[in-house]
Amino acid sequence: MPPAVVLAVLVLLTVATLLLLAAAVTAVAPGSSMLGSTASPNLVGVYGPLLVVLGVVVSVGAWLVRRRRRRTRAVTTVVAAVATVSTLVLAGAVGAVVTATLGAGGSIDPLRAVALSGPPEVSAPDAHPVYATGPEGQQLHLAITRPRAAAGPAPVFVWVHGGGWTTGSELDRAADMRRLADAGWLAVSVEYTLTRPGRPTWDVAGPQVACALARVAEHAGEYGADPSRIVLGGDSAGGQLAVTVGQRAAAGTQPSACASPVPVPRPRAIATIYPAVDLADTYVHGRGAQRFAVAYTGATPEQRPERYRAVTGTDSLRAGGPPVLAVAPSRDRLVPPGGTSRYVETARGSGVAAERVAIPFADHAFDTGPDGSLGHQAAFSVLAHWAGGQVGLG
Repeated sequence: MPPAVVLAVLVLLTVATLLLLAAAVTAVAPGSSMLGSTASPNLVGVYGPLLVVLGVVVSVGAWLVRRRRRRTRAVTTVVAAVATVSTLVLAGAVGAVVTATLGAGGSIDPLRAVALSGPPEVSAPDAHPVYATGPEGQQLHLAITRPRAAAGPAPVFVWVHGGGWTTGSELDRAADMRRLADAGWLAVSVEYTLTRPGRPTWDVAGPQVACALARVAEHAGEYGADPSRIVLGGDSAGGQLAVTVGQRAAAGTQPSACASPVPVPRPRAIATIYPAVDLADTYVHGRGAQRFAVAYTGATPEQRPERYRAVTGTDSLRAGGPPVLAVAPSRDRLVPPGGTSRYVETARGSGVAAERVAIPFADHAFDTGPDGSLGHQAAFSVLAHWAGGQVGLG
């Protein structure tokens, strides 16, 4: 091999090794941002499997070059050793996510995780009706996705989107809603009034979600669904709404934003991803969470503690309430995992079956990368498996 080619290969291997080293340090050092503020928080959940494949290629290449070129043996030995160790670290982190996912009943397709495939082409929802009117006259919609083939009345998965109560849409998870429908669910995603400056919605959004639940129960038969088998779910801000509305609906204390011939139904279960169930704790300890909390409640915890209590998951707990799942990233900087852990412990002490599935090496929104990413597969497969088990859906 000509010296110029050897030099070029060695340079490429060195650059790739430095990337692997930075990724490995980022993976094992919480709070590290060696690869930038965007890539670092969820590096393992999005890029981990691809980096492991790259690491294997670089490590093998470096060891082969070391064997063939004695003059560069010292350099290639260092490159090969660093690449190998970095790859092993990354493989261990990826393995931990896979182990946690499989242990919670989820599944991982390694080819999709490496390819980082986007979502399948998804059409508009099967129906997009208006279910209520907001406080300023805006129409609120349900995005309804029907199961393709159901042997009988389908269970209903009602989803409440996240976005810090300030952004997001009922159309955000169209691919996931279609995937749920393909698994036998009637999937319904809820639009609710978002906050804006001067208009907190801590006492508005919850009753709207309750109204949506009542509308779903009222019209379930029209969609071939079973209103007695509703799972209420949500992520982040939507997880907070799902937890509080679901538990209060079960206790019969949840007000609704609309009049309905059907009362707000009791969910069979509540399934969430990184739910903001302790907003006061999130305000104090969450990185960048203060603006969302103040926008939602209109005040700080010191100014209006009663509002924070009203939207906290523990305040809505009653013995015998619906079981709750919280899929929580272990390194969540926006919604610190301590709040979720305390909620689960309190729920269990209150007579509510609650489960927390910790996803290691993951930060907030770890599932919002490409559809096939490790993080997305982990969160969605665990959520779908658990929810299906609550309604008898295999």
